[in-house]
Amino acid sequence: MSSPRTILVLRFSSIGDIVHTTSVIGTLKKYFPESKIDFMTLSKFAPLLEGHPFINKIHAVDINGGYRQLRQTGFEMEMMGYDLAIDLHNTTRSQIIRRGFITTNNVHIRKPRWNRFKLFAFHKNDFPNNFTVRTWLHEPIQHLLPENFTIEQSQLFVSAAEKSGINNLSARNGFNGKYFVVTPGAAWAQKRWKAERYARVIDQCAKEFNLQAVLIGGVGDDICEMIQNSADSKVIDRHGKTNLRESLAIISQAQFVLGSDTGFLHAGEALGISAVTLLGPTAKETGAGVFLQSSQVVEKKGLWCRPCSQNGSIPCYRKEQYCMNGIETDHVFSAITSLDIS
Repeated sequence: MSSPRTILVLRFSSIGDIVHTTSVIGTLKKYFPESKIDFMTLSKFAPLLEGHPFINKIHAVDINGGYRQLRQTGFEMEMMGYDLAIDLHNTTRSQIIRRGFITTNNVHIRKPRWNRFKLFAFHKNDFPNNFTVRTWLHEPIQHLLPENFTIEQSQLFVSAAEKSGINNLSARNGFNGKYFVVTPGAAWAQKRWKAERYARVIDQCAKEFNLQAVLIGGVGDDICEMIQNSADSKVIDRHGKTNLRESLAIISQAQFVLGSDTGFLHAGEALGISAVTLLGPTAKETGAGVFLQSSQVVEKKGLWCRPCSQNGSIPCYRKEQYCMNGIETDHVFSAITSLDIS
């Protein structure tokens, strides 16, 4: 096909995966600078992409929308006359919407289920050496790009007004100095590090770098309270108290972001903030890892049992979860000291 003038990108969840799709948007804009790119996602994640200069319009989908509503959405998108629709999720929801595309040229991602199964079940890694979640997300559009195309970085944007608002919030919470962000929660317990170990790292950072820790996360991330109660130094706990945009604004001014393989770690990198990520049951073949040269991965290497699942949802079948329990505080603090903390 000729260069697409209007493009619709679909990705409904979750935070980290949506962040990674902005790499595809950047690549498309690089090679098709005159194109207009719209994005479709769930309404609760739509604020994540606010202010993105390469996104023309965000279509928000109700998470409770049923079959008829999704079919109607597909017909409405068809009526808008996009030159190309790119489904970077390929779930039941996006497939229903794609059925409404009659004349709209559309492509979709293909999930590497067989390679994942072999990796988790037999510990046989048939993924290419250069495989990352970003190379995978670019597969549906390779035929549109030059042979030796380059992949753009993920990008999110926070306005000056949002940053100013967070500065005022920081002052009201009793800290005006430099800080780092800790995002210790995770949807699955297998991806969480121990609260007391986070607390020890926080105390070390306060002592060695005079940095305060700011905790962010969802309402249910009780581990934040455990960390605050375990730390000797002052900790600002904002979990469940900030919306998505406010959390991004907090991250955007941090020295670095620390946590397990979760969406806010990827959001930090998309804002140009170094990340220190703790990998347990996941790996780069499952979409985990870091991309900024300054970011660091802390993991227990040499374990035959990892990675064991796509997102850490499968309970550990060994007598102890060695992948997370084997990460010591000195390993994490060593990774932090390698960062350029100004």
